Amino acid sequence: MKKKTLLTVLCLSAALLCEAAIVPHVGFVYPAGGTPGTKLTVTIGGQYLRDFSGIHLSGIPVESRMTDYLRIYDRKEANRVKRGKEVIEAKMADETNEARKQQMQRQIERLDQEMAMVMETVREDKMNPAMAAKKQFNPQLAERVTLELTLPADITPGNYELRVITTNGLSNPLQFQVGQMTETSEKEPNNQVKAPEKLSSLPVLVNGQILPGDVDCFCFHAGKGQSLVFKAEARSLVPYLADAVPGWFQAVLTLYDEKGREVAYNDDYFLNPDPVLIYNVPADGDYTLSIRDSIFRGREDFVYRLSIGEIPFIERIFPLGGTENSDMEVSLYGVNLPGKKLKFKTAGNAPDIQHIHVEKDGLVSNSRSFSLSPLPDSPENEPNNLFPQAFAVTNDTVINGMIGKPGDQDWFRFEGRRGQQKTIEVFARRLGSPLDSRLTLYNAQQQVLAANDDTEDKSFGLLTHPADSRIDFTLPESGTCFVRLDDSQGKGGDEYAYRLMISDEQSDFQLRVVPASLRIPREGTAIVTVHVIRYGGFTGEVRLSVLDAPLGITLQRAVIPEGANSAQIVIAASKRTEKKMMELEIEGSANCGSRTVSRRAVPSEDMMQAFIYRHLVTAQKLLVQVAEPDPVTVALTLPSGGVVRARPGSEISLSAMVTRKADVQGGVKLTLSDPPEWLSLETGYLERQGGEVILKISPNAEPGNSATVLLNGTARLSRSPKDPEYNPIAKFQNIKPVTFDIDAISIQIIN
Repeated sequence: MKKKTLLTVLCLSAALLCEAAIVPHVGFVYPAGGTPGTKLTVTIGGQYLRDFSGIHLSGIPVESRMTDYLRIYDRKEANRVKRGKEVIEAKMADETNEARKQQMQRQIERLDQEMAMVMETVREDKMNPAMAAKKQFNPQLAERVTLELTLPADITPGNYELRVITTNGLSNPLQFQVGQMTETSEKEPNNQVKAPEKLSSLPVLVNGQILPGDVDCFCFHAGKGQSLVFKAEARSLVPYLADAVPGWFQAVLTLYDEKGREVAYNDDYFLNPDPVLIYNVPADGDYTLSIRDSIFRGREDFVYRLSIGEIPFIERIFPLGGTENSDMEVSLYGVNLPGKKLKFKTAGNAPDIQHIHVEKDGLVSNSRSFSLSPLPDSPENEPNNLFPQAFAVTNDTVINGMIGKPGDQDWFRFEGRRGQQKTIEVFARRLGSPLDSRLTLYNAQQQVLAANDDTEDKSFGLLTHPADSRIDFTLPESGTCFVRLDDSQGKGGDEYAYRLMISDEQSDFQLRVVPASLRIPREGTAIVTVHVIRYGGFTGEVRLSVLDAPLGITLQRAVIPEGANSAQIVIAASKRTEKKMMELEIEGSANCGSRTVSRRAVPSEDMMQAFIYRHLVTAQKLLVQVAEPDPVTVALTLPSGGVVRARPGSEISLSAMVTRKADVQGGVKLTLSDPPEWLSLETGYLERQGGEVILKISPNAEPGNSATVLLNGTARLSRSPKDPEYNPIAKFQNIKPVTFDIDAISIQIIN
């Protein structure tokens, strides 16, 4: 029994040790915003936050001070902590060496801190046993850091990115909003419509969290004739939740009059999961608004910001886009708006999306997406809902139109030449329109040449239903071609707007770089994955570079090969690179037909939805923390071009040199990250000075196969027995594993 208990202590010590060696991850921030010049108490939940050292808020100088750290233990872990303390206390009673006794006392003090956190969780559960019974332990949210955060008085309202800084690195970004209205945080209990929390005045923004089975209710007074907007932000704050279906907090809003009758309801807004209610108040009185999850789920990362009041809100716009570098007039539809038209000049960076908004009485409206194109625009002309009425358009144009009523069809015709490569594409759902488009291409004899319903565009990481259509087609003969556009579900209305592009096929691409936060040791490297999203038949290679690279920052083997959809790129920092936080911009260039195209690699996070689907969710900045050198590095000798070519059934041998900068025990353990099934690592361990790294190619590999694999290393740092922090009981705790990236190896299988 004693051996088993001691093993438990060792396992606990190892778990706590490994936890401290991994970069932090943030699951939620609550509240997820504040107003300029205010001091907030903010809770950040996630993993590997124990070594917290600060936050980064989009480069804004904010004051922050950590006031508490809490780790949530499940029952099994809590029992391990308790038994671990008992074992050390028993050992200490028999110990005669004073230095070892002091070391044991330090271990007991550490476990006392763990026990205090266990007891805090127990007390919270006893205070609310009904809620405790519904709670589920979630390791992705097991650690909490509480801060006092002061926002500068001159900070501009808008969306910012909050990252946690620890001694091990930089966390993923989460959205933190700086608002313009009076803000408050919900006060429990407020889960009954008959006993809601009272709001003193409107407009107001309420910050809240939905816990398991929770409903939050708020009461306010409204006057007849007011056009009130109730706007929830939930999925927009935390795009994809860990271990949840459908993958986000699906908020539901319900409005009740003072007699408790339901008068309005919304669970999404034109397919946006975040609901919006617009209510024209029929009579003076007290009204109650409730917010909950659609199926009564809940946990700490079900965070929301709820705006209530006569807020300017744009329900839709028309047209949905325009030509770059042009003067535009857009019609606005909504409530509490300053006017019905908005005039502005478009930017000159097509293809891209701008975001437009308006302001009234000091309050800024929501934003609407506005697409830019280098092609000229033309309006749809009705009637064109039958084949003989098809509206004639020239090649290389974008038509702004709408499916104006259920069952409507819009027809267009253009003159084509045999062998001409055409692209016909709808932009609607990607711009906030509910249209589920369907495209059909006909010849003059009404024979179907091509058709498409949905085409996925991976550059839109928040779009889980790719409902826009695209046809890439080579015309078999010259003559008049006809395009029919309709809604695949037979729906329609004024909000079902679209932009239809008809043009010669144009090769192009977009880039996404993952992750959006990096730690690069001086004299070391970090590895990012750059994804290329290809359009118009583009298959060429993409050459990458860092724009205005800081001193000592370089890209190694920075090419996405021809036909590949991604590549792992090495970013290196020399010993001359300044130890600080910095922003990087990576750009890719490629030959697309007769022109050279350059595109910025947009920082992104690779996020999972509903346990299976992966999405590239864009961030504002690629942020890099340049840190002290790693205690050990491994340098591989690769071919000059960076690509290793090998035959099926062969072996690849790469020379590796190990450099040590600290007391490292033994050699370096090697692992491959997600190798293809035809590749295996034969060398599992490098000796102290280095050696050969051998990779084996399966005989089943086929010529043309290619992959870029990440080689990782793990070394063991040891603590001296003379160190006051040395653990004389759980000696395993004195060995700290350090995991680091070694290199990205590109392999191509040849004959």
